[in-house]
Amino acid sequence: MIRINRKQLVENLKKISGPTMSKSTFPIFSHVLMEISPTKASFSATDLEMSIVTEIDGAFIGESSFCVQYKKIISILNELSDEEISLDVKNNVLWITCENCEFKLNIVAKEEFPNLPAFDDKNMIKLSTQGLQELIDLTAFCVFSGEGSYVLSGVLCEIEGTLVRMVGTDGKRLAMAERQLPEGQPAINGTKKFIIPAKTITELSKVIRAEENESLFLVCGKNQIAFEFGRTKFISQLIEGEFPDYKKFLMKDAEDTCTVQVKPFTSALKKAQLLASQDFKSVKLDFSKDVMIVSKVTPQLGEYKETMTVLYNGKDVTLGFNPDYLLDLMRAIGEESIKFDIYGSEKPLVYRKEGYLYLALPMRLN
Repeated sequence: MIRINRKQLVENLKKISGPTMSKSTFPIFSHVLMEISPTKASFSATDLEMSIVTEIDGAFIGESSFCVQYKKIISILNELSDEEISLDVKNNVLWITCENCEFKLNIVAKEEFPNLPAFDDKNMIKLSTQGLQELIDLTAFCVFSGEGSYVLSGVLCEIEGTLVRMVGTDGKRLAMAERQLPEGQPAINGTKKFIIPAKTITELSKVIRAEENESLFLVCGKNQIAFEFGRTKFISQLIEGEFPDYKKFLMKDAEDTCTVQVKPFTSALKKAQLLASQDFKSVKLDFSKDVMIVSKVTPQLGEYKETMTVLYNGKDVTLGFNPDYLLDLMRAIGEESIKFDIYGSEKPLVYRKEGYLYLALPMRLN
């Protein structure tokens, strides 16, 4: 019988939930492998495309290795209130007991769980958890989410010299962010380039937020990548293919710029969205000296218009945009004001600051 802290067990199981949520015809992918010895406990989950392993040290009484259905065991543990619980394996059954109750769950032998890939630690690259989280927050929202564009359904990651860079695009907007590698990491010779699936990015972000470590290590294989931080290792398949040459879309600073307060601009765009429909998504932006008019017209539904004071001294111009492209950006950067480069009615709207660039293509106004 194994005695273990319930809260600590729940926290570590939550870290590895991602792979168990995949839709698969193989039941083992909905299970977690639990390996408990007198000195540590290890928890693993995989769907072959993505794998997560986490460990905790401890002085456990007894040892055992087994696979148990993730959703069932996490649901049971969440309902229990005892500080410590007992786990006991007998005849392919897991007994979970506390002071006043007990559960019995069927389990699967450890041998049924797939082998996880191994990596050469000599090729580790040190990153910052905070820096990586910022890169994800600033780019992942641009990733293509439909069908038919496989390479755009992930985030491009480039590491060269002392910089790590991420790029996300769905073909209609693009975000590029870069950060310095942390102190102690030597400059990288050449360029390491790979495409990380959006699903991996989402789950990796969850795990990073749950960790308190300030650094992590990246290992890139031929078709796989691993992130290791604290007692957690995150492994994922990479997307194979050629990411578009994003650098040809990067534009020089514009002569005409507009600075607008984020809060009222966000409010205006959300109001305009109230009149959006499947065929009429675009919002109209009219720029003139120190004025921006946000408007929306949807036939058979209605109209909206709001005049805003801005800082603009360029040529009069009218642009149409999917409001989500601007709202997503403002949520990501978290600034009180935002400055756009404006190149004309048929050119992208561009936002840039040190280490970051975002551009969105205009839409045809209905």
